[in-house]
Amino acid sequence: MRPILIACLLVLAILTSSTSAFAADKYVFILKWIGNPYWQAIKEGITDGAKDAGVTVTILSPNNDQAKEEHLNLNDAAISQKPAVIVLGAATTAIGLQCFRKAQKQGIRVADIDATVSVEEAKKSGVDLAFTIGADNIGIGKKSAQFVASTVKGGAPKVLILEGVIGSPPSTERVAGFKAELAKVLPQAKIVASTSAEWDRLRALTITTDTLTKNPDLKVVFAANDVMALGAVEAIRAAGKTNQVVVVGVDGVPDARKAILAGKMTASITQLPYLIGKRSVQLAVESARGGKTGRTERAPLLVLTKSVLEAKKDPLLKNVR
Repeated sequence: MRPILIACLLVLAILTSSTSAFAADKYVFILKWIGNPYWQAIKEGITDGAKDAGVTVTILSPNNDQAKEEHLNLNDAAISQKPAVIVLGAATTAIGLQCFRKAQKQGIRVADIDATVSVEEAKKSGVDLAFTIGADNIGIGKKSAQFVASTVKGGAPKVLILEGVIGSPPSTERVAGFKAELAKVLPQAKIVASTSAEWDRLRALTITTDTLTKNPDLKVVFAANDVMALGAVEAIRAAGKTNQVVVVGVDGVPDARKAILAGKMTASITQLPYLIGKRSVQLAVESARGGKTGRTERAPLLVLTKSVLEAKKDPLLKNVR
């Protein structure tokens, strides 16, 4: 056999071996409760992204939306699989950092999904994040306030804010962004309550019902996710005030889109969770193959209203699940 041919065959064998090794890499994604439609969309994106990349992924999640400590146990389970990368959407920043430190000590690359832990926060705790991906939650709050200001004309509208789980960065940042921007674009607005409904529909229904009893002239509800927004919609319907209260949620989940098309809910700000899930796989694979670490990516935002959904013209709608 000629030397050149032998050399070519050797190179081919090395490349084939290398590609097979990368394909054999394990990737574990620890999400929040996938019973939540937002996380279900992220899971769908991860699954499709893994198929496109030709890699194996394992997806773990706790049993409910209020689970915090369970992420620690799921992280232990992930570490035992010795994956190339663990991508975690922790309930809180503190829990996320604890999980990352433990995995990193075992030589496993770690990454954040859902913008729970920033690259800077991780570095301060001795964690080298491969990447963080998620929504610009401050931006979501600001865009929600801008939408409210453009929709509610005149007067001094009373506003109810439904917060997520206490200590959750997405909730904290969305609410902070909303309050700060509302003070700029609609300074006459009055926030009558800003209360945690813990991402829960029934809690949101109860809080909204109580608020409507005390403030029958309530004009706006901003909910840090669509599940809570839908609870508010139910309370508003029960009070006979449908179309009298502007309801803005976050995530763009299927039930929220149905409510918007039916005229029961005003809008939802979506950060395209399906796209976040799909992109997270691409970044995880790049990381395992020696790509740049410390990357921060934020998903584009889209305001879903009845007119936007009916027109079906915005190119970002193809990523709405």
